[in-house]
Amino acid sequence: MKPDIEKYLAMIDDWDMTREQKIQYIHDLWYIMESFVDRAFGKHPVQSARDKSSNTDRQDSTKPLESTHPIQQKTDPPPPQGVRP
Repeated sequence: MKPDIEKYLAMIDDWDMTREQKIQYIHDLWYIMESFVDRAFGKHPVQSARDKSSNTDRQDSTKPLESTHPIQQKTDPPPPQGVRP
């Protein structure tokens, strides 16, 4: 989708910029806003790439999390706040 340049030029007519700078500004702002909308609706390129990635490395939330790391000894809890050891 392209911005209606003439419509938006009228809104920034009194700005101290050349016509070419105003047109570039409108295109830049349009692109930024279009990117926000695309991200909101899941059409952003990063979201598309993420959706295509493999989901095989994710943990099944219905199964308990297991670790092969040995259990460490329990330590004393930290002292109450404001008390120095």
